[in-house]
Amino acid sequence: MKNTLLGVTMLFMVFTGSGIARAQDVLLDDVDTSVEPEWAVIRVHFTMPINYERHFPQEHGQLLKIFFSINGLDMQDISLRTETRHVSATPVLPATTITFEPPLSLNLQRDPWSLSVRFDRDVNYNVRPGDDNRSIVIYLPIVPVETSPTHVPENIPAKKESPKK
Repeated sequence: MKNTLLGVTMLFMVFTGSGIARAQDVLLDDVDTSVEPEWAVIRVHFTMPINYERHFPQEHGQLLKIFFSINGLDMQDISLRTETRHVSATPVLPATTITFEPPLSLNLQRDPWSLSVRFDRDVNYNVRPGDDNRSIVIYLPIVPVETSPTHVPENIPAKKESPKK
């Protein structure tokens, strides 16, 4: 009888223990960057499938807010804590901080899931869902850096001689 009770207790602990572990799961997986001929790319990976919904502002700014939904999510499956990832600055990418802040309430119509993406300077961007349904991709156009002076007159007048006295 003791062995049966011990077995049932251990089985119960295994099932409930896995639920506790799942409740600790994070939403953000990792962030990677790449450079294409015309774009610098920031790809935000998630640990579960997401559906990109919208972003604001549409094309330009220093703070970008991206809204998404998670289908079939049981609120007990995920930790509701703030998660942050950082992207270091490169010659073509600004330093970037990506933050997931849990919704203010469980009313996801009023308070949807979102990411805040803060660039260290104003940038133009384009946001799209990833092909794998587990990522969101931010495209930043590569702006050529001009190394010459901004305004140089074509014809510089010759130095005038001072009149002789």
